[in-house]
Amino acid sequence: MINKKKKIALAGFAAALGLVPLLHAIPVQAAVQKTEVKFQLNEKSYTNNTGVHALAAAPFILHNTTMVPLRALTESLGGTIQWNEKSQTATLSGGSYGKLTIKVNDSWLIDKQGNKQKLPEKVVQTKGTIFVPVRNIAQAMGAKVTWNGTAKTIAISSTLPETGSKTYRYSFDKDLEGWSGHFADLPVNYDQSIYELAFAREAIPDTGSSAANYGLKLKGMNRSDDLFMFLTKKVDGLAKNTTYNAKLEFAMYTKEAGEMIGVGGAPGESLYIKAGVVATEPKTVQTNDRGESYYRMNLDKGNQATDGKDMKLVGNAVKPDSGKEGYQRKTFTYNVKVKTDNNGQLFIIIGSDSGYEGLTTLYFDDISLTLTP
Repeated sequence: MINKKKKIALAGFAAALGLVPLLHAIPVQAAVQKTEVKFQLNEKSYTNNTGVHALAAAPFILHNTTMVPLRALTESLGGTIQWNEKSQTATLSGGSYGKLTIKVNDSWLIDKQGNKQKLPEKVVQTKGTIFVPVRNIAQAMGAKVTWNGTAKTIAISSTLPETGSKTYRYSFDKDLEGWSGHFADLPVNYDQSIYELAFAREAIPDTGSSAANYGLKLKGMNRSDDLFMFLTKKVDGLAKNTTYNAKLEFAMYTKEAGEMIGVGGAPGESLYIKAGVVATEPKTVQTNDRGESYYRMNLDKGNQATDGKDMKLVGNAVKPDSGKEGYQRKTFTYNVKVKTDNNGQLFIIIGSDSGYEGLTTLYFDDISLTLTP
């Protein structure tokens, strides 16, 4: 190929914080209201919207920086925590900030794009509790911090989304979380050795972090100028036959540069990324095309650069900086109004519709779906 123009990972807070293992993709209920948590220096209790709660250890001052318990702060503001015991790393997840990563005895905060922010003090563990610099962590969550010097209290507040909304999040730190991968637009009798199809949960390459960050891999060789690779997940427990405004957000890691010349198309611009939220389970079906059997979709996904009724084009696979080698993160957002089926179910589908005759390997991570009646 010729280039025309140059151009973190974690599980549930276990013994240290006394958390039970987190269930995957539990919907986070939300409401238009102010949520607040208040700490007082040297007091083994805190107050939030649900009342007064005990602490194993009290907030304290460390070199002019106020340190507060991470679990109490995060969960009071509507977030969740995952803990990797081996790496001593914590991941915070929430609606506005997506994902934040910190590590015990380390002074860096990493956001979902991989950007690093220096903290004024290291994250510390004392008396079985993780403590963090309150102002930096709270502001990264989009919250406001108020200090009362006279009372020696710290109040942190933020606003949750609108009434009735549910958010489902998937980060693949432990397993597939119910997702599956499939392939369409190829012959039923295809030769696996030449198509090289693969779906797996794997560590994402080139993330720049010492700890592995896992995502869902889709890999396939397009040998006919047309290959559709897709991920799908059922979301159930919703109101039956009810219309929701759906907002789907996800990250994709790609190594494809822009303005490249390849066989039968450009490996970046001709890899069309599509998304959908539908009430019909996405499946491949066998169809006859000019005397030959093919795997096709049971949904209307459109064809390559064109939209379908059930899936829309959200971008392509060109990485943000084509001048840099390796995989890079790229984010996508898709909004749609959709009605649940008779069982109160919806299905997420994310796919790559390829017009490039060559091998493609993509990784997907940090998928979230917010549903609002």
